[in-house]
Amino acid sequence: MHILITKQVNAPAEKVWEVLWHNYNRSCDWASTVNHSEAREDLTENLGGRKCHSSYGEVSEIIDYVNDDEMNLKYHLDGTPAMIKSGKANWKVNPTGTDTSEIVMNLDVELALIPRLLMTWMIKPKMHKDMSQTVEDLKHFVETGKQTEAKKKSDAKFKKKKGNKTA
Repeated sequence: MHILITKQVNAPAEKVWEVLWHNYNRSCDWASTVNHSEAREDLTENLGGRKCHSSYGEVSEIIDYVNDDEMNLKYHLDGTPAMIKSGKANWKVNPTGTDTSEIVMNLDVELALIPRLLMTWMIKPKMHKDMSQTVEDLKHFVETGKQTEAKKKSDAKFKKKKGNKTA
């Protein structure tokens, strides 16, 4: 399954790149699909990775490529929820003017056999909607310094669910 999302941002490319790459481990600050994120300590790779609690479950990522000059970031999933067999993402930030830029997010996900056979018709639209919201979350956070309503609702739901598990 391939998802491509492009979004115009009213902020310099460097500001978008700062949030996307230089604060890579803090995607939980802005992404409604990520409720918790942290650097992975178990990696020996130079570029590192992160662990996230996402709306799809626990996800682990390994960074494959970063180019600060081109503002390009690529990573793959090495720990995924059971429904996902593999995944890789490519984020690119393009300057379009002095105070404007464009976010391009390419995501390739291969579902595990049973979900692919039985639920692709349901999972693909949801995943596309969630990734579109994630890019919108990034745009809003960069432009305003604040979280979207979708992010606030996602975090409240996660905290409530987490609280019920510890009670």
